[in-house]
Amino acid sequence: MDIGTSQRVCGLLSRLLEYPSSEWRQHLPAAREMAAEIAAADAEAARHIEAFLNAAESAGEIAWQEQYVRTFDFGRTTNLYLTYEQHGEERERGAALLAWKRRYAEAGFILEDGELADYLPLVLEFAASASWSAAQEVLAWSRPALHSIRLSLAEAGSPYTGLFELLLQIVPEAPAELAAEPTLTGRGDN
Repeated sequence: MDIGTSQRVCGLLSRLLEYPSSEWRQHLPAAREMAAEIAAADAEAARHIEAFLNAAESAGEIAWQEQYVRTFDFGRTTNLYLTYEQHGEERERGAALLAWKRRYAEAGFILEDGELADYLPLVLEFAASASWSAAQEVLAWSRPALHSIRLSLAEAGSPYTGLFELLLQIVPEAPAELAAEPTLTGRGDN
């Protein structure tokens, strides 16, 4: 998948992984149009997105919202806060979050809505808009958590599984120094 398509997929996945409010549902036709555009560059990516959209559109709004909450809000191994599984509420998580926030700032990406820096839709928004080298670094930090989430989703038979399979095709397998989670004494403290 080329860089432009990868970034467009990240942008779309950022939206699809947000809480499925009524407004979110109203944007599903636009997401389907984007999937059709992505299909021209990567048919497999489009198939993952279309399968997800089919599941979302066929489910009732309340049922889909309940499934989202059960999946992402109550599941420790499927939590969309990427440092949570490893650190929970431990002090080290705060240091990792600060390092992520600093990396965003170095790339000119300013957090405005008060969301934590490791929230997956935010990470994907960054990947969609930052330079690809900065995006790859942050995505590489995310890979272990994304892999763990995908395994848990697959085990549960979740319709979100395909989105994570697609995401793992985009996220680079990085050298240890790039994939290592940032800390205040590491890369993120420059």
